[in-house]
Amino acid sequence: MVDLRSPSTRRLAVVAFAVYVLVLAGVAFLPLPGPPAPGTQGEVAVNLSLSRPDLLGGWEAQRNVLMTVPFGVLLPLVVRWRYELMVLACVGVTLIIETGQLLGSLAAGWAWRAFDVNDLLNNTVGGLLGLALTGAALLLTRRPHQPRRRLPLHRLVAGTLAAGLVGWAAISTLTTPPYAPPVDACEQPPAGATTELPGGVSAYAAADGSLCITGAALGSTSVAPDTEPGLVAAVEEEGGGGVEVGVAPPGAAQAPDGRGNPVRTYAVEGADLRVWTASLPGGD
Repeated sequence: MVDLRSPSTRRLAVVAFAVYVLVLAGVAFLPLPGPPAPGTQGEVAVNLSLSRPDLLGGWEAQRNVLMTVPFGVLLPLVVRWRYELMVLACVGVTLIIETGQLLGSLAAGWAWRAFDVNDLLNNTVGGLLGLALTGAALLLTRRPHQPRRRLPLHRLVAGTLAAGLVGWAAISTLTTPPYAPPVDACEQPPAGATTELPGGVSAYAAADGSLCITGAALGSTSVAPDTEPGLVAAVEEEGGGGVEVGVAPPGAAQAPDGRGNPVRTYAVEGADLRVWTASLPGGD
C-alpha cells in the first residue's frame, strides 16, 4: 500500500502540483487578450447572479468542477496546513482566477473573460471534492498504531460548511429537472384557433404556450412563452414600407411598436402573450 505521508510521495506531489498550477494558469488566462471583437469595445462581462448549481448541466459546469479537483487532491500532500486553511485555499484559488480574468478584461477594455459567481461556486466545489478524496485516502491508509485525535471545534465548523456546500450542489443537481430543448411552435400543431392580424399576419399557440407567427413577408417565427415583451420580427420592403410584429404581456390592450407608437394587441388562444403588428412607413 502506498504511504501517502512518506517524503517520496510528497516530492512527487510537489512536482505534480507545480505542473498542475502551470496548466491551470494556461487554461484560465491563455490566450491573452488581443484586439476586441467588433461590438465588444467597452464591455466587461460580470455575472453576479448565482444560478441553482447543476453539476450535470453541461460541459461548462462540469469543466469548472473538474479543473480544480486536482488542486484539492494534491494540496494536502504538498503542505501541512490546517484543514480550515486548505478549505480557504480552495475558495481563494478560484477567486484569484475570476478576479484575474476580470482585471484582464478591464485592462483590455473588452469582455475577454467573464467574472461569473457560478464559475466561482463550481470551482470551489471541485476543490472541496478533491480535499475529500485525499482526506478519505489518508484516513484509510492511517497506520494502526496512530491514535485517533479529537477534532477541534474550528475544524468541525470548516468541515461542516464545506460538506454543506458540496451537499447543496449535489442535491440541487439530483433534483434539477432534465433539460428540455425549446419547442419550435411552428413545427407543432395549433393548440387552439389561429388569430388573424392586420398586414396578412397570423398567429397560433402550441401546446406549451409558445407562439408561431407567420406572414407572407415575415415567413415563420417561433416565440417562446417566456419571451420578453417587445419587437420580435420586422421586414422592410425594398421600396419602403413593410411590417413588424411583436408580443405584449398578458392583459395589455396596447403596446408600443418598434418606433414607440401605441398599437392594438391581439389575444391568441392557448398563449399568455399577446401579439401586435404595425406597418412600417412607406418610401418617398
